Amino acid sequence: MKQRRNNSGKTPERTPEQRDERRALTYAVAIHALLLLFMLYGFIATPSTPNPVQVELWTDGTTPTAGEPDAEPEPADEAQDEPQPEPEPEPTPQPEPEPEPQPEPEPVVEPPPPPPPPPAPAAPVVEPEPEVDPDIALEEARKKREQEDKAEKAAQLAAEKEAAEKKAAAEKAAAEKAATEEAAAKQAQAEQQAKEEAAERAKAEKAAAEQKARELAAEKAAAEQAAKEQAAKKAAAEKAAAEKAAATKAAAAKAAAEKQAEAEKQAEAEKKAAAEKKAAAEKKAAAEKKAAAEKKAKEDAAKKAAADKAAASKRDALRAAMRGDALGAAGIPGGTADRNQSGGAGGDSGYASKVRSCIRPRVIFNVPPRQGRANPTVQYRVDLSSNGIVDNVQIKGSSGDSRFDAAVKKGIEACSPFPKPPSGKYPSYIDGDYRMYD
Repeated sequence: MKQRRNNSGKTPERTPEQRDERRALTYAVAIHALLLLFMLYGFIATPSTPNPVQVELWTDGTTPTAGEPDAEPEPADEAQDEPQPEPEPEPTPQPEPEPEPQPEPEPVVEPPPPPPPPPAPAAPVVEPEPEVDPDIALEEARKKREQEDKAEKAAQLAAEKEAAEKKAAAEKAAAEKAATEEAAAKQAQAEQQAKEEAAERAKAEKAAAEQKARELAAEKAAAEQAAKEQAAKKAAAEKAAAEKAAATKAAAAKAAAEKQAEAEKQAEAEKKAAAEKKAAAEKKAAAEKKAAAEKKAKEDAAKKAAADKAAASKRDALRAAMRGDALGAAGIPGGTADRNQSGGAGGDSGYASKVRSCIRPRVIFNVPPRQGRANPTVQYRVDLSSNGIVDNVQIKGSSGDSRFDAAVKKGIEACSPFPKPPSGKYPSYIDGDYRMYD
């Protein structure tokens, strides 16, 4: 398991194994320190001047037993020896600060508390000290040392046991972690192997399907080829039969045609004779009809020439009336408005100039540069209502450019209503010319 980095600048977090090792080391150091304090306390508590030891010596001999020596008085300093002051107990070492609490801490084996210091001895009574058996003193000292050794060994064994338990727990955790990682790796390997096997199976199935598809396609192609060959044979047979039938039919038709041709030839001769007779009659009637038509055409041409002459005279009269701003005074029922007329008395200042000013800005056409003296002209007729509204525009004479004709027609239609004549009454129509370069 990877350790998380602490970017806040504090001590990095330790793993559970590191915390367990640190705790075990702390316990071992504390136990050894306590053992050292116990040993020091034992050395200090042992009296530096032990009591005198009496030894009795026995021997065999004939010499009378010597008398007991006079009791010598104990030295004054020993008799009046003041009781030694109670040794001050060593200060209990302050335990090291425990590490941060960790999850599921293990129970700590508390070391046995140090024995309480011996009570202060009472003031000794001045009397001879009782004799102490040296064997007893030696035995007590030996027992005391054995107890201390046992306590030290017990503490050491407890520390070693705890360290061993910590180590075993750490090893167990490491083993479990390794087992988990190994199981995960095996599972991942198994999954990868399963994926590879599935991919291999899919690949094999795909190859088998493709092979089967190719075989089916080959069988289908063979069947189609056989069907085509069969159809070709059938078509050839049908064609041969049809050709034979056609030849037979053609022979019969030829014979019938020859017979019919002979009959038609005879009928044609009879029909031709009748047609020639009829044609002669029709020719005569056509000649008479043509003569009548030519006569009528001449009469119509004469009438048209007279009408055109009258219309030209009428148009000239209207133009003259418009130039003089006297359209109503001319007494003509119709009138013309040549917007491109210039010159003459009152040309631009009269009604024609008004019509020209109305139509010109509404003719939208890109006029090309003039070449030569040609000036395309549009002849038009405008039908007006009683209030000057344009009812209809007719192009009576084309300029040769259909786009220019259409632009002039739209410009005239846009000039609605027409400018009001000086007489105050609109004519029913107005004829005029519009030139491209005027």
